[in-house]
Amino acid sequence: MGKELDVMYLVSKYIIICFGLFLIYSGFLMFFNPEKARTVIGKAGSTFAINYGELIIRLLLGISFVITSKTNTYEQYFTIFGYFLIISAVILMLIPMKTHHKFSTKAAETLKPIYLRICAPFSIGFGILILLAIFK
Repeated sequence: MGKELDVMYLVSKYIIICFGLFLIYSGFLMFFNPEKARTVIGKAGSTFAINYGELIIRLLLGISFVITSKTNTYEQYFTIFGYFLIISAVILMLIPMKTHHKFSTKAAETLKPIYLRICAPFSIGFGILILLAIFK
């Protein structure tokens, strides 16, 4: 059973690496093309595939953080963040899709390009911190 756990840990680690890279990419998108970022945000919950695809990815990411937390220097942070992602994914799965989409549409309208540009360095920084933490 040790090999299965090693594979699970390795897959979880790669999922987190992809998430860190995604945050960095998203930060650059928010800075250089905020209108595109707003469009993507506004699509959350718009179709069955987008809604549950996003939530399943969030759930798997949360599980990955919890799995890798056991061998990580930042165990407490990974555990808290992982459970936050898991719980939020489950809650959003229980909320009607229309409500989720309505919220994301409102958020996309509220987020002006300047706000996204201001948030971009935080997304990039958080992505870099995740990559540094996963390799430490």
